[in-house]
Order: sequence, then C-alpha cells, then structure tokens
Amino acid sequence: MATRRELRWLRAAFLTVAAVALLGLGASVSGLAVPGLRLDRIDPEHAVFNDEAGRVRHMSVRLNHTVVNDGWFPATVTGVGLRADGVRLTGVQGPAFPVTIGAGERVQMALDLEVIDCDRAAATLPEQVIRVERWWGSQSTAPTGPDGPISESYWEFVLGTLCDR
Repeated sequence: MATRRELRWLRAAFLTVAAVALLGLGASVSGLAVPGLRLDRIDPEHAVFNDEAGRVRHMSVRLNHTVVNDGWFPATVTGVGLRADGVRLTGVQGPAFPVTIGAGERVQMALDLEVIDCDRAAATLPEQVIRVERWWGSQSTAPTGPDGPISESYWEFVLGTLCDR
C-alpha cells in the first residue's frame, strides 16, 4: 500500500503531466507553437511551349492561392519554397517579404513553377513550405489545403495536366 507522501507525489506528477499536455495542445491549436497557415482557393494556370516541330520545350504552372492564418497569433512570413523533385520554383508573386498575416487574415500570392522532369515530378509528392519568423526564431511549416493536407491527387492533377500532353 502506498503512503500518503507517495500518493501526494503521484498526484502532483499526474497534475504536472496533464498541465504540460494541455499547454502543449493549446500552443499547437492556437498557432503559437506551429503557425496555423492554410492554403485556400488554389487555382492552377498551365502553360506549355512547343518548338517548331511540336516538341514540348517548356512546361510551367502558376499556383494562385490565398494563404490564411487560422491561428490565434500573427505569423510573419519571410519566404515561400517548394520541396520537390523535377519541379523548380521560379518565382513568387504577391506582397513583398516579410509580410505579417494577422490572426484570421488572408494574403494572395502565386507560385510560378517550372516542370523540369515529369517522371521525377510524378514520383514524389511536392510540398510547399512557408518560412515564418517568431520572436524566438524562424521555422518552416507546410501549410494545409482547404480541406486538410494537400493531397496527392491534387498534385497529380496539376502535374498530370501538363505532363500528359
């Protein structure tokens, strides 16, 4: 049987663990620990350029979208990137960086991508990343799509429209 002292220690340990878990959950949900950024209204524009013989020479896509801050705290975006194989980010259209997106606010931007190799691009799922500055440092985060994580079927649509020509 446990002594009173042991029971008090166990109770204190349990309450400490519960408090830390709740604080961690609150920091995550609020956007304090990880920015709550989401891409909304993603609208791709495709362009394919052929040479005189009809061979495809250049394929590009512009991803027009809105970045929404679903967190409770502002997020200062210092850059946007793309982790992808066979696709290169050639430009970002929108506000000049750094741009602060307040809680619940939206910012319009477009990513210009060039498809270099369709086979490599189709083999791995591209991931858009947003670089965010906080008072304690910077971090990169992958925003979600309008309905959760950006799906493989979305990238298959974007790349397939170009690469199936």
